[in-house]
Amino acid sequence: MKILHQDCDISIENKKTLPRDSYIVCYVSDNLLKYDISRGSIVELFDYYYDTYRNVKSIYWSKGTVNPRNYDYITKQNVKKK
Repeated sequence: MKILHQDCDISIENKKTLPRDSYIVCYVSDNLLKYDISRGSIVELFDYYYDTYRNVKSIYWSKGTVNPRNYDYITKQNVKKK
């Protein structure tokens, strides 16, 4: 499980630059409705948020379209050979 954005604005969910396997987790903390964008299985996400906050409202897919393998991929620098 990996949290990509914590306590973020709900407009971030509409970004196409998120990976396809990311979820929006809606929960209540300090009587405020908060949103996180996370990756992992639904079981892992629910267990983590339930153990931490005890009040999970919903977990649903984000609208990202990036292949999960290519998300946060760093290209190698071209090194000249001698």
